[in-house]
Order: sequence, then C-alpha cells, then structure tokens
Amino acid sequence: MGVTCKIGSPTCDRQWCTVARLRLSPQKHNVPIFRQTRHFRRDCCPKARELYVEAPFSIAMTTYKIIILGGGNASGYAARTFVENGLKAGELAIVTEEPYCAYERPALSKGYLLGAARLPGFHTCVGVGGERQAPEWYTEKGITYLTSSRVAKADLANKALTLEDGEALSYEQLIIATGARPVKLTEFGVPGADLGGIHYLRDVRDADDLVAAMAAAKEAGGKAAVVGGGYIGMEVAAGLAANGLAVTIVFPEDRLLSRLLTPQLAAVYERLYDAKGVKMIKGAKVTGFDGADGKVASLKYTDASGTPQQLDSSLVVVGVGARPNVELFLGQLEMAAGGIKVDGQMATSVPGVYAIGDVAAFPLTSVATGQVAHVRQEHVTHCRTSAAQAAKAILGLSPPSYDYLPYFYSRVFALSWVFYGEAPSDATTLHFGDTDEAKCFGCLWLGAGGKLVGAFLEGGSADDAAVLKAAVAARLALPAEGLEVGSGSAVVAHLKSKL
Repeated sequence: MGVTCKIGSPTCDRQWCTVARLRLSPQKHNVPIFRQTRHFRRDCCPKARELYVEAPFSIAMTTYKIIILGGGNASGYAARTFVENGLKAGELAIVTEEPYCAYERPALSKGYLLGAARLPGFHTCVGVGGERQAPEWYTEKGITYLTSSRVAKADLANKALTLEDGEALSYEQLIIATGARPVKLTEFGVPGADLGGIHYLRDVRDADDLVAAMAAAKEAGGKAAVVGGGYIGMEVAAGLAANGLAVTIVFPEDRLLSRLLTPQLAAVYERLYDAKGVKMIKGAKVTGFDGADGKVASLKYTDASGTPQQLDSSLVVVGVGARPNVELFLGQLEMAAGGIKVDGQMATSVPGVYAIGDVAAFPLTSVATGQVAHVRQEHVTHCRTSAAQAAKAILGLSPPSYDYLPYFYSRVFALSWVFYGEAPSDATTLHFGDTDEAKCFGCLWLGAGGKLVGAFLEGGSADDAAVLKAAVAARLALPAEGLEVGSGSAVVAHLKSKL
C-alpha cells in the first residue's frame, strides 16, 4: 500500500514529506507518492492520521535527463555549471547518501573543529567566492536533490539506478561523483579498532561526532591521539590542540607529511606543533587499542626500535588515507589507478557516463617527466574543475581537453601553505625564505635541465602563489647553481621576471 498526500497546503514545497517520511511526486499534493520507506511512521505529528489515506501503491521509474550520483563538492560545482549554461528545470537530479546538500568538505578539518564553520554557511560554491547553494537554491533552479538516498545497484547498460528501498531512476547522462571514504583500521584487523571513541573524518556527521567527543574529552581531562601524520592528521591535530586537548600524533614516517615536505620544511612545522604542546611519535606502527565498556582508553604501538609501547587516550582520530567508491561500477567501467578511467572530457568507457572528483582517474601530463598517465587527485580543486569539465562536455560545449596542475594547500594554527606541481625524490631542491621565524619561506623542485617542476610557499600572498603556479606550469628553466636564493619576496620577484 502507498499513500496519497492530503495536506494540500499551498505553501508546502517539500520534496520530502516530514510527516510521513515519504518522497513526494513532483505535483506534491493529492497525488500518489512515489515511494514508501521501510520505516513508515504514523506518529510524526499529533494529527498524522488525518494527513494521509491509504491508496494502491506501485513503484514508478522516474526519468531525468542528467543524474549526478554523489553529493560531495563536485556535485555542487557541476550543478552550478549546468545552471550557468542554461539548464532547464526538471532536467537534473542529484542523489546522495548524506542528509545535506553539497558543501565545501575541506572546512571539516579546519574551521568546523574550531567552531567557525557550520551549515548552511559553507555549502558550495562559497569556496571560490560563488553563490551559496543551500537547499533552497536547488529548489529555485528546478533541481531534484535526493538526500539520504543510497543507490544499491547501477545498471549502466540500461541507464538505470535502483535505490536501496527499490525506487528506480533512469537517466540519459550520468555523472559519477561518489568520492572516496576513509581507510579504516578495522580493514586490517587491528585489535580494538572497533571501539567507541575512535573517529574518522569525512562528512558533517563525522565532524559533529568529533566536536562532541572533543568537548567530552576536554571536560574529563582526557588525552587525544591522532593516527597519521599527513594532511588530515596535521589539520585535525591542530584543531584538537586549539580546543585545549593534550594531543599526540603517531605515525610511521620519519617526519610530518613526508610525501611532500622536505626534512627542512617539515622541521619548521614540527617546531610549531612542539610549541603548541603537540607531541609526535615518529617511526611508530599502531598495533591495537585497549578500552573499557566498549570505549577506547589507550593506543598500543611499536616504536622505531620495534619496542611495544602504550599511549593513554580517550579520543583517537585516524587519518591514514582514502579509498575511491567504485564498487557499484566494477565490471561495468574500465578502471585505472584505483579509480574510474576517464578521458580529457571526463567521459568513461561507457557512452553517456562521466566520472569526476576523487573517483576519476584522468590523463595527466607529468610536469617532471612529460609522460602521460592516468592518475587520481584527491583534492577539492580537482573536484571543482573536473565537475565543470564534465558538465560542459555533456552540454555539448566542447571544452579543451582537461588540463590540470596538481595543487595542494593546508592551514594549521596561524600558518597557511600552497604547493603546485610535483615533488620528485630525485629533483634538486632549493629552499628559500625565513624558516627560523616561520614567516615567508618555501622550496623549489628542479627537474631535468633545471626545469621548475614543483613549488611550495608558506606565508605568501595570493599574488605570490599565482606567480609560483604560473612558473611551474611554464616549467621555467632555473640554474641550480648561481641562483640567488634569499627572501621569499626576492624569489617570487625573480620567478615573475622570468614569466
């Protein structure tokens, strides 16, 4: 049995009925509702029994011209591009497991932990100074946004998606924006990794749980441990310390963010963390967790010498990488680099299907070697630009083949850095600026023939960063010897003069 909405309120424009927990048809009132959840409730309000009547129910296939599967950063920017280029109402649907419309995910490990960012303040596309696309924005543009909706099956041959509760959707064009999920220690069978108090950070719900856990740990005088010394580990550790917690970072490498930072650069940030009271245990391998009453109490690890150790901690945050969400498409799409293989238009091996963001493996020309390889880039900038690329391709705008320069940035405490290009281990590195006072400083990576293939800058202006970006993109030739490597401003000025 299904239901028919009997509210009939002229002011109701909900796509989701909060009374009956049902998704309404586009007509919204006095017509059969498309689907009934498994947890149908009649007690949502005192007058619920007066608001619906039983009626014959059948599942209908809802068809859209374009469906975006996934509700992360990329989906919001794709929607913006479609709207800017003449999308008509009713043509686009976005399907996401999250209960929220697309938001700027980087805020979760930065401002959210400091209490400076909360929805609806950081919905896309405020990250680039664009319009804030709150739920009302999608309604105004005639975009169907199916939140809290999990796709159980994707039949690409028949252009159909089946939701977990049985509702079926069909499309003409599909954009896969399923993103990535955190790697969890339970996947490796780490003893105690399923205890309460062990957190991962990927979405707003994770962030809310972590904020609550921080407050409880601080009130109890507990200690926090961060597993992983990469981007997430460094940013979360800074957020925990800023909230007054005693924090220890545990990681296997010999320095923070070892895949990017040189020993000289890492030393600057390690001094900062030490000054903020954050301890670091390098060369450590986590072996398990102990707890009581189902909640973590301590972390066990072996130190750099292989000696077993234990660290008291009532709050643990793990940041050891991410996995692309490709399972729905295995055996249907060609894969590469752990993700979905796409071309320069973000088109997959199946006509009419595109992939963007973290899940897309796209052709990238290495600034270091000049060789082309399919790679994935887990970064918000790639999410934004690949989303625009796919949308333009679908609209027939024939954009130039996707050209992306790897870019990363981070903010910890009062410091903020940017990096462009690549940091090959065999490159010549030239450090510059004031690393002693942790002001404006950085590093250049020179590849074969003295070509600039990577640049790191801390403390510079937006204009300074733009100069470094342009210099790397142009692969400027710089002499490894005789180059005046002085202040940050002097190096930026030198690069600018060569452009």
